[in-house]
Amino acid sequence: MFIHKFSYLKRFVQLILVVALLNSNLTMAAAGTDWDSALDDINGLHGNYTSLQTALKSESSRIQMLRKQNNETLKSIHSVIESTDKALLGRLSSEATSVKKKHAPLLEQYSTLSKQSTAAKKARDFKTATLLDLRRNKLKAAVAIARTEIKAKTDALATARKQTATKLKPIKDALAPISALKKQITAANKNITVAQKVRSEADKQYKSAVKQGDAIKAATEMRISYEQMMRIHSMQQNIYSWEHKIALAIHSAESKLP
Repeated sequence: MFIHKFSYLKRFVQLILVVALLNSNLTMAAAGTDWDSALDDINGLHGNYTSLQTALKSESSRIQMLRKQNNETLKSIHSVIESTDKALLGRLSSEATSVKKKHAPLLEQYSTLSKQSTAAKKARDFKTATLLDLRRNKLKAAVAIARTEIKAKTDALATARKQTATKLKPIKDALAPISALKKQITAANKNITVAQKVRSEADKQYKSAVKQGDAIKAATEMRISYEQMMRIHSMQQNIYSWEHKIALAIHSAESKLP
């Protein structure tokens, strides 16, 4: 009876060992299959990865060139805007300031006499009020001439400014969309910076995995890097499109320059 039980137990242990060995071989085989599959992924992705990397550099260069051209032309247009009628407006502004300064003492004296006369009348000091009115009224003609001269110079300046603004309005209207486009470009560039950081870390991990002979890890990190490159590629295409719209707005503004 004892011998029969021992024989049964021996066969059971042997069966467990066989199953364990088979499982171990299957695990090793599966690991080998995963490794080979990862290696195939790396090889399959390598061509697209390299091509996309080249495309990103080309896109970046193209964007920089267009942006530089846009900025230079935009700077030139703003220079024209700032210089338009600058001499005329400067002269008229100077004349208006000069005539106001010239007549300031007279107008101040006239105003002071009026205030003093009003105060004297409230105090029922009619003698003083009369004397003040006489002095003030003696200045009326000169004050009227001064005010007319000041108004003429002020009106001339206001009219010139209005005419200049009207002349420049079509140019500024053409440039108006650029502000919103630049904000979109700034936001996209921030997203690209984030994607570049993720990609840089993935590239670092990829190189480390290659050194360690870990094809599975290398394939994973290469895929992450590639996905970030695809994101950057999409955002760069958007940025170029926006820069192109800016170029069109600038061209439209140029055509309206005086």
